[in-house]
Amino acid sequence: MEIRLKRYYGDAEVTKSVMEVWMDGEEEPRMVCEAREVGFRDYEVSFAGASQVCLPRGRWRMKVGGSPYGAMGLRVARCPGHRQVYVGHRWARQMFEGEVLVGEPVFHYYTDEEGREVEYPKKRRMENGDVVFGRLTELVYEAWGRGEEFWMVVENEEMSRTESTESTEKVPPSE
Repeated sequence: MEIRLKRYYGDAEVTKSVMEVWMDGEEEPRMVCEAREVGFRDYEVSFAGASQVCLPRGRWRMKVGGSPYGAMGLRVARCPGHRQVYVGHRWARQMFEGEVLVGEPVFHYYTDEEGREVEYPKKRRMENGDVVFGRLTELVYEAWGRGEEFWMVVENEEMSRTESTESTEKVPPSE
């Protein structure tokens, strides 16, 4: 199983991603949802305070079990600046230090100067984390039963594109 975090927005408070769950040998992701981490920073090498920001770019081995979310909970056991980063959900939080939270996207739109509805990623929220986490747990059991390895791949390619276009993008009047 490979979990891919494709980041699309980040600031000092939150890092937002689309999360894809891929099973070994399949052509399409089995599940797609939203994911949240704490504040964004683009890095690959550890630095002082790295555990207080999102995971670094790269491919990280995941372990199953030993999670506050259950017997088959997932975690990135070790990567630069982090130990034991759990995948989970919180009932009332959009992000939580030391965790990658999952849920369904709640899109936010505004009307631009030409009257078009434009999605505003900075305001995109997520909900129903418990439902999404339940679906993820089912896939973990399936992958575990097939003897698959577990990996998390963190990509910032969409962030680069967003950052370069954000300077020319209009900001909604409410901001």
